[in-house]
Amino acid sequence: MYKYLKSFIFTIIIFSLLSFTVTFAKAQTSYSFDDIKEYKWAIKAVEKMHAKGIIKGVGDKKFAPSKPVTHLEALALILRTLGYEETSELPKEYKGKVPAWGKEFIGLAYEKGLVTSEELKTFNPNKDAKRYEIAKYLVRALGLEKEAKLNMNQELSYKDWKAVPKDSKGYMYVAVKEGLIVGDGKNLKPNEPVKRIEMAVILERLDEKIGNTISSGKEVIGTVYQADESSITVKVGNLLKTFPVIKNVPVFDGNDYLKIDSLKKGYTVRLILDGKNNIIFVEVLNKNSEEVIPIQLEKAISLPQNVLNLVESLKETQNVKLVEENGTYYIIATRGMMRTGGYSVSIEKAQIIKSENKTTLEVEIKYQNPSENAIVTQAITYPYDVKMFKYDGKIDDIKILYKYNLAP
Repeated sequence: MYKYLKSFIFTIIIFSLLSFTVTFAKAQTSYSFDDIKEYKWAIKAVEKMHAKGIIKGVGDKKFAPSKPVTHLEALALILRTLGYEETSELPKEYKGKVPAWGKEFIGLAYEKGLVTSEELKTFNPNKDAKRYEIAKYLVRALGLEKEAKLNMNQELSYKDWKAVPKDSKGYMYVAVKEGLIVGDGKNLKPNEPVKRIEMAVILERLDEKIGNTISSGKEVIGTVYQADESSITVKVGNLLKTFPVIKNVPVFDGNDYLKIDSLKKGYTVRLILDGKNNIIFVEVLNKNSEEVIPIQLEKAISLPQNVLNLVESLKETQNVKLVEENGTYYIIATRGMMRTGGYSVSIEKAQIIKSENKTTLEVEIKYQNPSENAIVTQAITYPYDVKMFKYDGKIDDIKILYKYNLAP
């Protein structure tokens, strides 16, 4: 009995340890900075603007989210969001001190109208920027200063609206109406310094407002065709584009952090790429509810006469056609006249996409050219491919996705 009890206790201990280990080993969410986890409402903005090269950390994987931004930092961040990085000289109107890195930004801010010559006389680059002051920079950045001056006497239903300085009310009014500055439902807190975490969200709003794609990275918006841990393929127009994915790439649906395998076919996404075309940020813009029906393509060996006739009529052009014959659909892809061999066209994949109003056949076509040193037939050729499939229904449209492998 004692041995049995001893063995039983030992088993429980081992099981508990194993259970703890399994729980502990679950994949952890990976952010660019270690100190932003508690700010769920702002994490996407931080990751997105960091991926675009607009905001940076303070070192050692820290973002310092609660640290206020200075006037100089705020101007630099807004100018980067606008896409301005060119060099500029310090305005003669400014007589104060400024860090070496900030001289160009003060010059740019003056040139682009974010600060006036009068404001430069008392400008303190190292002073914390308040919310109403940030509002003024933002409104000017959008070219809405005229609207601000016309709305100096407007009022908003916030308890602390009277705390907005009189000469800034129009700017605050426009910034709120444009969705750049948001209150908590009751207060705007116009005289509070803007924290770095708050500035990230404001910059994302500005970025969305101006539709900016000018940044250190590149931006692609497309529809997910395939996604896994190593790469994402998206449809951009009629082209399929595949991009490699960095490890632990941040994927967001609103403020929800997702795993990459949560991306479904048909989702519209924004991809931000680094200089090497690696995906460093993913944002879900729309979840498509279309039904996707896979198709089993078969090589068409014996073709009906009308299909043969169509191939013959199309062979001198680059074309894709769909023909239905007695419940069987035939996809015809032609390459046109080529002056040598080595060229090919192939129908790779197909699927049917059903929406409420339309049924579309989506076909992936691959074109391949001979390599530079390839030995090819010196004769005119007419590459083509024909595939067939069964489908019990009407197809309203055909959409072609092109893949090119021009020099294998």
